[in-house]
Amino acid sequence: MSHKPLNEHITADKAKAVLVSLVSAIIVTLLLFLIMLSFVKEQEERRALEILNNVGVVFQDASATLDRVNELTFAQCSNEHLFAMRKILFRSRFVKEIGFYEDDALGCSTYLGILDVPFTDAAPDFVTIQDDIFWVNTPLALFDEKAVGTVVKRGRYNAVLDMGNVIGFTRFLDWQLFYNGDKFYHMAGNKTLLKNSVSESELSSDSFFSLHFIKCHDVYYLTCLKVDPDMNRLFDLHVGKLLLLFLVTLMTAAFSHVLTFNYLRHKHSLESRIKKGLAKSSFYCVYQPFVDLESGEVIGCEVLSRFEDELGAIYPDEFIPQIKALGITREFTQDMIKKSMLELTNCEGIPKDFKVSFNLFPMDFNQDYCLDLDFALTLNTKNFKLVLEITEDEQISTHSAIKHIKSLKSKGFLFAIDDFGVGYSNLSQLKTMNCDFLKIDRSFVMEMEENSIRSSLIPHIVGIANGLEIKLIAEGVENSEQASELRNLSVGFGQGWLYGKPQSVESLAESVQQSA
Repeated sequence: MSHKPLNEHITADKAKAVLVSLVSAIIVTLLLFLIMLSFVKEQEERRALEILNNVGVVFQDASATLDRVNELTFAQCSNEHLFAMRKILFRSRFVKEIGFYEDDALGCSTYLGILDVPFTDAAPDFVTIQDDIFWVNTPLALFDEKAVGTVVKRGRYNAVLDMGNVIGFTRFLDWQLFYNGDKFYHMAGNKTLLKNSVSESELSSDSFFSLHFIKCHDVYYLTCLKVDPDMNRLFDLHVGKLLLLFLVTLMTAAFSHVLTFNYLRHKHSLESRIKKGLAKSSFYCVYQPFVDLESGEVIGCEVLSRFEDELGAIYPDEFIPQIKALGITREFTQDMIKKSMLELTNCEGIPKDFKVSFNLFPMDFNQDYCLDLDFALTLNTKNFKLVLEITEDEQISTHSAIKHIKSLKSKGFLFAIDDFGVGYSNLSQLKTMNCDFLKIDRSFVMEMEENSIRSSLIPHIVGIANGLEIKLIAEGVENSEQASELRNLSVGFGQGWLYGKPQSVESLAESVQQSA
């Protein structure tokens, strides 16, 4: 297989894996961010509603207290009146003091008692639709006006409210409690967040992606809270979640990178490419001619398989073992025979009675079922002499293999033992198989010029073939000296680069015409 395309695809696979890991990390980060944003916003809204509910509890307690004192029948301040007021105050949770008005001036209170000089209130900050009068952050007579508080008046009584303990003041002034009536009034929190009343459309607008929002109390609906979260507070609260999000993002990137790269490598592996190639016709046929050594005429060819896809070529010494390992030898053989028969029969330059030799896998003859090659006979419209080559292998010596070989010979197929001399064949096996050709392994031919021990065995092979009336084909003939010596040894046919490399069917047709 070409290393350059493979290296290029490995680099491309790495780049794709990095891209997928980045996209996956971004998507996961966005999803987790949205989930975290939803969680944080829900927490902030709960915090805001908690503040509003606490304010509502104070207002409800004040309203109930004021209703009870206004049911009293006293017309002026007295000890009995103060005693009744203090009894009601004792039952209240969030009212710190109750006062009574005589002639629109504060005449007495539960803490100060009967005032020597009645106290006249300043103008109120706002009046609710229930006609409750509010003073917010007003100086309190209870503390010699050195402290401020919220005072609400209803009828002839007022109540000083304990707001600080229920609102939960903190160092993070990221909210503002305000009255949103006809007149806007700041009540507590950060007074810089809002300066004016908020319209209905502004109250109803609430973006999912924003942590800035306004909530109003369900009952005291003009009492609202503006939230503008402090980022430092949110970071301190959720730093653990941010770290977890970061770790999940890293793990997602790493996992997606490994998964994608392994997937792409598997996709480009020999196994995957061969499976896909068989389905997508990445395998193709080339043809190596063999000649009559006496006349030099091209009288046949051996069909050889080649593979090439978008990743480059895979050589036979790589894909043949993989085809065996995948158990797709039958499918591969049938595919190659169909393709070659169609090409050869459709090529005008290939004559009738041409010998066409196919390589078969010995393991396919060692099965319970016979290899079905009837389709090749149907495609053989030029009456080619179809030769089935089997490499010497112990698997073809079994009873099952011999039975299948005889069955195919009875249909008109010829048989050849490929790479003879280096395998398992013996004289008894050759007689049993009744083969038509022996192909002398190229290793014998290549050493002829050196007069090696191996090359000296060729005359013995010739003797065996003559004794069994089997024709010989010498493989690996590369020069005229080898061809001449093989002729002298009465070897009938030769095949090798001297007569042509594996080539297309068009080139084979030219070789046939030139040798005629």
